[in-house]
Amino acid sequence: MKILEEEKNSLKILMEGMDIGAAQALAEQLLENKEITFAAAIYDHPTKRNPILHVKGKNPKKEILKALEALQEESHAFEEALRKAV
Repeated sequence: MKILEEEKNSLKILMEGMDIGAAQALAEQLLENKEITFAAAIYDHPTKRNPILHVKGKNPKKEILKALEALQEESHAFEEALRKAV
C-alpha cells in the first residue's frame, strides 16, 4: 500500500496488487460510519488494475483501521458459519 495523497480530511491509497473487490468492500464498510462522508474504490489505470481507495471524512486513517477490523470480524463469522454448514 502506498499513500498517494493525504490532506486533513482526505486520503487516497494505492492498493497495489490487491483486488478491486477488497477495496470496494472496505469502501462500503467505511460508508456505514457517520464520520466518513465519501469512500470509493477505482482502478489507477485500466491495464494496471491496481485499486485506489479514496476516503473523505474525519480522521480517515483511523476510520480505515476500524473498518478493516470490522471486515475481519465479519470474515471470521462467515468462516465459522460455513464450517458449521459443511
